[in-house]
Amino acid sequence: MKRKIRRVVVMTHGDPGVSAPALERSVAFFAERGISLAAPAAEWEKHRDFLTHRSDVAILGDDLDSVDLCLVLGGDGTMLRGFHLTRDRGIPVAGVNLGRVGFLTTIVPEGLDAGLEALLNGRYTEHSLLGLKARLKAAEFRATNDVVVGRGDRSDASSLALRINGVTLFEVLCDGVVVGTPAGSSAYSLAAGGPLLGIAVDAYVISLVAPHAVGVRPVVAAPGDILEITNTSRRDDCFIDIDGQRTATMRPGETMRIETEPGVATLALLEGDSLYHHFRDRLL
Repeated sequence: MKRKIRRVVVMTHGDPGVSAPALERSVAFFAERGISLAAPAAEWEKHRDFLTHRSDVAILGDDLDSVDLCLVLGGDGTMLRGFHLTRDRGIPVAGVNLGRVGFLTTIVPEGLDAGLEALLNGRYTEHSLLGLKARLKAAEFRATNDVVVGRGDRSDASSLALRINGVTLFEVLCDGVVVGTPAGSSAYSLAAGGPLLGIAVDAYVISLVAPHAVGVRPVVAAPGDILEITNTSRRDDCFIDIDGQRTATMRPGETMRIETEPGVATLALLEGDSLYHHFRDRLL
């Protein structure tokens, strides 16, 4: 059963000018209906001139237990920040598309009031997102979209070996490898030639970027499959990006182990909306 929405946390596009009109309208909309609003401290820095005059918007602390909805005013990058903020809490994240693509968002700006009303009335579907957990030596990283191992700014290719459940699939020179979740399959993985996975598919996709080999194809792996990526170069480091952020370095001879992690975040889509609609309308 969907929770009754009493408290909403708002996150906005990195450029405050892009999201300011939608933020002002959203704050007014919820205030008119007695819905409690909060925003992380970073949002107050971006929108200080507006938010300091709103006594009905609080600064979000560490306690998210009373939050019923995360409203994102931005694109897919802002959606990722919303997923990270609400990770493991089951809080639905719904987006208003103010980005270039906004594949994971569900409300168009011109339908803002109607979309917010639908959310308050429970006319949305929740999708539990499959995530990834990557381990490199003692370090552990968690991804909602993708884990990328690549050459970084080097001109020469990376030398990588990929094994699933102990079976070597590829030993290849390439620019990198993208390991994508269903939610992340529409991003870098798709651009690298990987397939689009349905949001409810219990699987992940492995796509090589510019492999120096004929016949190499993306692999769709089962959720229990363990992927190991080894930097087989004798001298060159590889670089690890988690959800688009440069996070770690993999030295020659080191191996990273990747496995799935269920229920890391919750995506909210309005009733009748789907990521297949978004693929048709925004990516084709």
